[in-house]
Amino acid sequence: MTETFLSIPDLRTVSYGTTIAGGVLLWVLEGLFPFFSGRKRRGRHARLNLSMGGLNLLILLPSGILMAFMLDRSENLWPGIGILGLHPVTEAVVIILLIDLWMYAWHRLNHETALLWRFHSVHHSDATLDVTTSWRFHYMEILLSELLRLALFMLMGAGIEHLLLYSLLMTPVIEFHHSNISIPPSLDRLARIVIPTPMMHRLHHSRERSEHDSNYGSMLSLWDRLFGSFLMRESLDGLRIGLDHESDSGRQRLIALLRRPFLP
Repeated sequence: MTETFLSIPDLRTVSYGTTIAGGVLLWVLEGLFPFFSGRKRRGRHARLNLSMGGLNLLILLPSGILMAFMLDRSENLWPGIGILGLHPVTEAVVIILLIDLWMYAWHRLNHETALLWRFHSVHHSDATLDVTTSWRFHYMEILLSELLRLALFMLMGAGIEHLLLYSLLMTPVIEFHHSNISIPPSLDRLARIVIPTPMMHRLHHSRERSEHDSNYGSMLSLWDRLFGSFLMRESLDGLRIGLDHESDSGRQRLIALLRRPFLP
């Protein structure tokens, strides 16, 4: 794998650099070409979401170190799909598809399971959807996700290089479909053949449950089409983003958002 793709340190550098550069670029572009216009206090909104993202790094950084250690050790005990003897490139493609399928399934579970929804609803309570929303998650959702996917990736036989490569491909897509950038409808229709697009994901953040329980894909729109959760409508006129009773300004403070899932 390391002979076929970039080295692991290179993948980390490119992945982190792409995440930061993509986020900054989209934040600037959505300010110049917004889909939802007239938004104010973008800086305050970004600080709240980035604060939550920063807190999550306290979980993600040590988790990444543990993940790399455990995947390296488990490779000698259980090869996962490596037992099939696939070419490294084919194996990488299969593993990346499986990771993205897991991301779809995990996202859907967060909507369909009451306990998980308590944490995931913090993400959906953002009434000002933009690129910074892609980093706004409750720390318990991140912790549970990391614990579950560690076991899954060990079973799958994934290497840390597969996870870094997936992150490199997936993160810009997630930033893009959360963004408030306005793009031509024809381009959105074309892009959504492959990836979840801003128009798809805006509907996913609708206050109407029949709409926000749809379009779960992270990197590929394939899974929504395959499992019947793809949803679009001709126009998003009148679309209300957020959650009733949860998106009020008084609830959109860091401590309130961190405490909310533990309250009645």
